[in-house]
Amino acid sequence: MLLAALLWAAPVSTPTAKTVFLMHGILNKSISMKRIELALEREGFEVVNLSYPSRRRTVEEHAAWLDQRVREKGRGELYFVGHSLGSIIIRYYLAVYNPPAAKRFLMIAPPNHGSMLADKVAKTPLYRLVWGRKAGGELRASSTDFWKNLPPPPVEFGILAGGLGNGKGLTPLIPGDDDGTLAVEEARLEGASDFAVLPYQHTAIILKKKTAEMAVRFLKTGRF
Repeated sequence: MLLAALLWAAPVSTPTAKTVFLMHGILNKSISMKRIELALEREGFEVVNLSYPSRRRTVEEHAAWLDQRVREKGRGELYFVGHSLGSIIIRYYLAVYNPPAAKRFLMIAPPNHGSMLADKVAKTPLYRLVWGRKAGGELRASSTDFWKNLPPPPVEFGILAGGLGNGKGLTPLIPGDDDGTLAVEEARLEGASDFAVLPYQHTAIILKKKTAEMAVRFLKTGRF
């Protein structure tokens, strides 16, 4: 009877909640991250797939908005997955707000040093019309002050880039291997726990089964 009473009184350990925040890229919506969302949910993660007006705010403003969402919806350990601009917003958020529960962060096709292609078309009316003057302007490689003052994430992070692995990539407008929008070298960032190149175009990369599988693996283990 005594043993039974002690067993009954013993605290029951419960699994730590794991919340993943997803952020899409510029000119996109949360539906673009749906495949990754479903793959993570199947592995027991709680997923918050965010939509935001990518053209209408600066990276700093987006990061402040993300901080509010994390405070409202984050439970237990915090994980982050961003695509393109979404990666840079999360990177800025983690650097400035540094939430203590943050564990891992996956960047998918991130312009970690800005985009050379954006510089080439930045002065055209189409660029300003489509990408806007705020976050779209900060994504240019020539926005040197922005990139110089943006430190690496203060948590474990990995990077998936798009490229063909042939040294040429998808467009002659970008030197070296590329995904049609970013050079593979523009995605690299010192301090990454792991880095991999997948043979997909810049936007299509988030729709692929392989990307979702690697996202799950990285958030669970820190490796691809």
